[in-house]
Amino acid sequence: MRREVSGDVLNHPSAPVILAALDEARDVWVGGGDRRVFSVGAGASAPVQAFPGECFDLTTDGNRLIGTRVDGALKLTTLFTTDGSGQQWKPMTLPKPVPATHGYGYCEGRPLRQSPDGAFLDTSPFGITVVEKGRGRVYVLRAGAAQPEGALQVEPGHEQDTWRALATPHGVLLLLIINYRQTALLHFALDGTLLGSIPGSDEDDEEEDDELTWGGTGVCVLDAARALLFVQDKVLLVSLPGLQVLETLVEEWPGFVSVTPAGSDRWWVGAEDSDALFLLTAEPGHPLRLHAANRPVSPGTPLMHMGYKTPAIHWTEYTSAPLTVSAPVAETWRAVVRNDGTACEAVRVRVSGALVGARVVDVSVRYRGQPLPMVGENRVNVVGDTAGLEGGATAELEVTFTPRGEGSGPLTLTVEPCSWQFQGKEEPRVLAVTGHPASARFPLTVE
Repeated sequence: MRREVSGDVLNHPSAPVILAALDEARDVWVGGGDRRVFSVGAGASAPVQAFPGECFDLTTDGNRLIGTRVDGALKLTTLFTTDGSGQQWKPMTLPKPVPATHGYGYCEGRPLRQSPDGAFLDTSPFGITVVEKGRGRVYVLRAGAAQPEGALQVEPGHEQDTWRALATPHGVLLLLIINYRQTALLHFALDGTLLGSIPGSDEDDEEEDDELTWGGTGVCVLDAARALLFVQDKVLLVSLPGLQVLETLVEEWPGFVSVTPAGSDRWWVGAEDSDALFLLTAEPGHPLRLHAANRPVSPGTPLMHMGYKTPAIHWTEYTSAPLTVSAPVAETWRAVVRNDGTACEAVRVRVSGALVGARVVDVSVRYRGQPLPMVGENRVNVVGDTAGLEGGATAELEVTFTPRGEGSGPLTLTVEPCSWQFQGKEEPRVLAVTGHPASARFPLTVE
């Protein structure tokens, strides 16, 4: 069996499906938000047991379970520990979070907007993290410790953002994926000091770093000196604590990834919504290696699928391979998108890149076989709006590039589900992104 919670996190049950393994995975605890938790032993014959109260998320720390409880507003109320019986909960004292500036709009002294969305647990070789994205809080609990070592307060994340946090020997590694696109990897000490970041703070490195960190998909702490950052078209091996890029491994990761140890200097890497499994070797002093492999066990049927409550655009056919356009011949990039969520009122197609803004290449778009008028935006984008897409429906996209000069650089194509919103009583309606967009990025060369 496997945990599957694909879909929106909006309006989810107060306690999602949770898994935790004790005693080398001989006992697995599962809960579905109805206070029922059972142990799957040999032959899956163990009887159902009930926790004394509902928990939001659950993980293991040696021979004990660590769990979180939230209130009706999805704010963390209790971080607790219990033994394998699950019957005696011992609450931990939560430390007061220390302000930490991450540079993406956070400003000390201003009230922070909050939209609580639960308290999620994650583990690394150096401890357990409790993440409250909607409140901007991250707690770090070391292995075997009676209380969290510390906590950070940063600007709360938006509902369209994704956060991952992993404990390191120096503090906590925080991955922020903002609106499914902009990506930041930040390393904080637990006193709020920023130890390192990608993108870096040096202006000379901003353009290069932005290209490296578009479209984050996951993070993994390997050991005290190294971590991995997964982005959509590569894996970055970075140093701890300073987050200097040591090595880059080219590989496509269209969705989020999960990483788990597979032995000394070896890790299994699994991609979201895929049965593909990769074996990663990251021995110190040797290059990264990634090998395709068969799953060691069948994933089984999902325990829960939350579904989508907003539009969710995904690619069904597309490529992120480099594209070369040689004058005077135009080239066409083709893809198919599908709306896996609810219907959207409108669709916006966005083509972005320095070559577009500089008119090195002209862009024309056909959507569902019809020409889509495109207009310039912010000097580097061209955008076009069209009718909405029903849930389950597909649409073909054709983007034609006509050379006008010479150059090379990254290009981003995004299909965004939108709705009409009013800016004010006297202002016209504007389109706002209301769900999960599909984005593709690839190198473009114009000759």
